[in-house]
Amino acid sequence: MLTVGDIFYGHSVDLDYKGQGIVKHQGYVVFVKGMLDDEEAKIKITQIKKNYGQGVVLEIVKASPDRVEAVEKELGSCDLIHVSPVKQLRWQQKITQETFKKIMNLDIEVHETLTDHRDQNYRNKSVFHVMDTSHLTLGLYNSDNTKLIPVDQFILSDLKTNRLLKMLAQSRPVINPKVLKYMMFRTNLKQEILVTLVATKPLFHGREQLINQIREITNVVGITVNINDDPNRILGKKSIVIYGENLITEPIGDIEMMISDQSFFQINLPVIEKAYALIKQEIPTGQKIIDAYSGVGSIGFYLAKEAEKVIMIESNIESSSMAKLAKEKYGFDQVEIIDEKAEKVIKHFDGDYLIVDPPRNGLMESFIQTVLKQNYKKIFYLSCDVKTLVRDISLLSGQYEIKDVYPIRMFFHTSSLETLAILNHK
Repeated sequence: MLTVGDIFYGHSVDLDYKGQGIVKHQGYVVFVKGMLDDEEAKIKITQIKKNYGQGVVLEIVKASPDRVEAVEKELGSCDLIHVSPVKQLRWQQKITQETFKKIMNLDIEVHETLTDHRDQNYRNKSVFHVMDTSHLTLGLYNSDNTKLIPVDQFILSDLKTNRLLKMLAQSRPVINPKVLKYMMFRTNLKQEILVTLVATKPLFHGREQLINQIREITNVVGITVNINDDPNRILGKKSIVIYGENLITEPIGDIEMMISDQSFFQINLPVIEKAYALIKQEIPTGQKIIDAYSGVGSIGFYLAKEAEKVIMIESNIESSSMAKLAKEKYGFDQVEIIDEKAEKVIKHFDGDYLIVDPPRNGLMESFIQTVLKQNYKKIFYLSCDVKTLVRDISLLSGQYEIKDVYPIRMFFHTSSLETLAILNHK
């Protein structure tokens, strides 16, 4: 019987949905972080449950040809950094297909994973912890999420963010880490940057020195202080502008989206725009579109020029206010923006096509029941959790059938899985 601390040699037969190696040993299935399929390794058991265990690699004995030298191997935010980009694309396609089989008992064809093959410096939003030192030290959690590791560069963040990280690591301004808790950077394809200092109160020791150093970087469009009023969340509800404005713009199609420090926006724009293009080619001109969980309206505005009507539904006031700014700037009279929870108000609207981009926990049951009473020609479901996506499609399957499923490699070197499913009304 396996116990915590046991060490054994094992062979992995597959990768699970978290990108962990699957090893069978003494009647247990052992999930091993950092191990690829068809590898042999010396493994240490870290956790035992009734029917499975968790392990870590002590030594790779036989390596997979898909293993690469990990640049950021200590960071939990890069849990697949040891896997080649090509393998990550194949793995995501396979996991997506297997999830439909496990939950819906469906053997479906899944498209090749959508990507732009840019596996580094793709994130336009990055958040770093302020470590407990008198000189500013930014950090990210290690692979076990047990301690912070200082960082002066991050392989996933865009080049602008990395330049600022390097400058701050070299200048080491004196700050009060009891007040300043996080730093958040938002950038765009024009290499502009919006910097947010997340602190428990507006003023803290070293604030002005830090602001002056940030301003030395070119194309800083704004610096804000966000008041962290809940220890379980990073951002609070209140942001104070201390330089420039709390606004950064990013082009989507022919318009520029407006984003503040608190509004939701896609982290890898070039890749998600490929998904938007797939949606656009499925919708004829002159249609009525409902865009639920619309954020700042990036999908809706992308489609608006050729639509008769676009109804955006978004409960986050900061995001919907950014959408309203874009609507006013570009004169989209055919766009209506509803500040409400989608599951609460969807019953009051009808349309030809429905787009949903819900949070990780998927669609509320009340939302699904309302959708089943309506007759959309197609539903476009963007998801950041393939399990809840398949669960929801199963609930919709009485009236809607799967046309296409596209895995989307939004986040190379991580186990995050983005997916676009296109459903036809039966």
